[in-house]
Formats: sequence, structure tokens, C-alpha cells
Amino acid sequence: MPDSAPAVGLRERNKQQRRERILEAIRVLLREHPDQVPTVDRIAALADLSPATVFNLLGTREQLWAALCEDFLRELDQRHVIAADDDPRAQAHRVVGETTELFIADAAVSKRLLNSWGRSGALLQENPIPPLRAALRRGQESGMLRPDLHVEALAGHIAMACGGVLRLWAAGQISDAEFRKRVRFAVDVVFAAGAGVDWHEDLSGPLRGRGEP
Repeated sequence: MPDSAPAVGLRERNKQQRRERILEAIRVLLREHPDQVPTVDRIAALADLSPATVFNLLGTREQLWAALCEDFLRELDQRHVIAADDDPRAQAHRVVGETTELFIADAAVSKRLLNSWGRSGALLQENPIPPLRAALRRGQESGMLRPDLHVEALAGHIAMACGGVLRLWAAGQISDAEFRKRVRFAVDVVFAAGAGVDWHEDLSGPLRGRGEP
């Protein structure tokens, strides 16, 4: 009996390692053949596992997409570290910027996930809303933003705007550079609209002489 706990821990580690091999195999196949959906047999061959193991660990194609999404969100969580001395708007810029760069860094995988999985909207439903909410609250505390603003609604608005831009990028309708520019603009609009009395001039600056991004 004393050895059962370590044995269970080892089994879980091995299971997690096999799962990571499967996810990496999916990514490799998507990068090599972005217009093809990886089959279980091809995933298994690349991961050096049996098709049955792939199915047992990750399940259906829908579950494979979900697993990729979970892995993506985990990476986003690790990137969104809030610095206490950040300017609130700069903090919000960094949150949407880091999110954007993560999509761009593995564009083939990101675009396939967004275009093929019906529930891919989950990528921006939970993350990056918490760090955006934190940036907006800090903006209120500093006087940069008005105290009467509904922070939850504003964070959701930025995420929704970024989600729309993300879809355009995934569909190939805008470039990487335009993707980066538009998510920053979404932050600028919210901060300008909610600017405190002493901050209106500064926060309105990025919007002057600029129409639709």
C-alpha cells in the first residue's frame, strides 16, 4: 500500500507526457499542412503512440480542439503578469499585445483552431478579461478613468472588439500588423471614452485625426 501513491503519481506524469506529445504532434501537422485536419492515425504516428492511446487521452476531434484551446489559455495566463508600477493604459496595451503575439507566433495552428472549432470563442471569453479588468480598475484608482464606469462591461467590450479583429485576421482579411494596430485601438477607444477630467487630453491623443483603424 505505501507504494500506491508514488505509482499513481508516476502514471499521471506519464499520461501528461503522452498528452503533450499528442498536442505537439497536432501542432506540427497543422504547421506542415494548414489546410488539412490531422487524422488520429497521423497524430499517433508522429507522437509515436497507438491510435487507441490518442483517442483514450484526448477523445474526439472536438476534444482535440478543446485540448489545444486549454493549452493556449494556459500559455496566456503565464504571460499576463501584472506589473504594479505600470501605467494602466500601457498595462492594457500589453495584455492585448501579448495575446495578439501568441496567436501570431503560431499562426497556422491559431488560424486552424479559430476557423475549424465551433467553440473557439472561448479563447477570449475568460482570458484576457481578468487582467484587462485589473488594468481598468487601476485606471479608476489613479484617476485616469472615471469612478462611475462599469469595469466589467468595459473589459468585455475590449475583449469583444479584439475577438472581432481576431476573426478577421484568422480569415486572412487583415495582416499581422493591422491585427496589432486594431487591438491597441480598442484599448485606446475605451480609455479615451472613460477618461477622468484631468486625463481627457492625454487619453484622447491616439484618436485624433484617426477614423476607423
